[in-house]
Amino acid sequence: MEAPECPVCIQPMTVPIFQCQSGHSLCNSCTVKLSPPICPICRQTMTQMRNWQLEDLVGKAIVACPNKNKGCVYKYVSKEMEDHVKECIFREMDCPMGKVFGTCSWSGKLKEMLNHFKDRHPGNCANITSDVTIDNISVTNDCRHFYLLQFNKQIFYLSFKIDTVQKLGYWLVQYVGTKKAARQNVYEIQMNSKQHQKRQVTYIDYCFSDSMEANEVFRQAQCAVMPLIMMGHFIDNSKITFRCLIKRAFEGKPAFKNNDQSKDSTSGQKKGPPPPNRHKSPGPHVSRAKGSGTNNTQSVGPKPGPFKKQQAHFNKK
Repeated sequence: MEAPECPVCIQPMTVPIFQCQSGHSLCNSCTVKLSPPICPICRQTMTQMRNWQLEDLVGKAIVACPNKNKGCVYKYVSKEMEDHVKECIFREMDCPMGKVFGTCSWSGKLKEMLNHFKDRHPGNCANITSDVTIDNISVTNDCRHFYLLQFNKQIFYLSFKIDTVQKLGYWLVQYVGTKKAARQNVYEIQMNSKQHQKRQVTYIDYCFSDSMEANEVFRQAQCAVMPLIMMGHFIDNSKITFRCLIKRAFEGKPAFKNNDQSKDSTSGQKKGPPPPNRHKSPGPHVSRAKGSGTNNTQSVGPKPGPFKKQQAHFNKK
């Protein structure tokens, strides 16, 4: 059923719900606006008595998103609506540059975000078909960089951070929207060493929603992570260059593909190593010679890369 309406604002009731001395109940939004705290229906004093039965009813009711008149069509159980509002693409958004660096006070709709960045922060607009180069980089100094990406008319946030306390570097891509939609996209960080051209690192993972704080993702190391001692091999003349690709993760198909281009010596066809085991470290591969009755043991390569997640793929030639 739908949530009952507040008799004052005619909007769905929200908790907590307080009553006046006569028993009238108002939504929380209307109650906090009362000054003095007088019931607008009967002019009796509002009390601190909660209407627990009505609150329980509201918690089980289906309500429409508060951004319904702006285009959102989602409906949720009332107690789940708070989480949706945080990630609703029709919500009023603050400029992420202001949130991260405190350098911008702009707020507006998602559809206006890209034009705002092009006008006010053109240097923070990145292209998924081009390399991203960051100047004045050192593994001995903390830094934080932020970029806005567009893919399939959708907006993504790219964050790069160096933390000298943890001695780690981080890359994170967040989809501006719901957690469910974010999981339908994967990002790929590609980096080639300027010092050794054949040294490469590739990391692939699912995107996070922008509703999750980037600092929390960094703290849990749930994104691309590289030890600073290794990152130093990819910095040349105080510059680091990498490319960020975004792809769709289609249901029923693997999100992660192996990029190994080595060829099998017998067939001449391209053949990559087997996918990594998420639960066990790779052990030796045992093959039995036909008719010999003995085992020939060969080591499996290459070893897992330096990134924290198994999806990381590291090639060193």
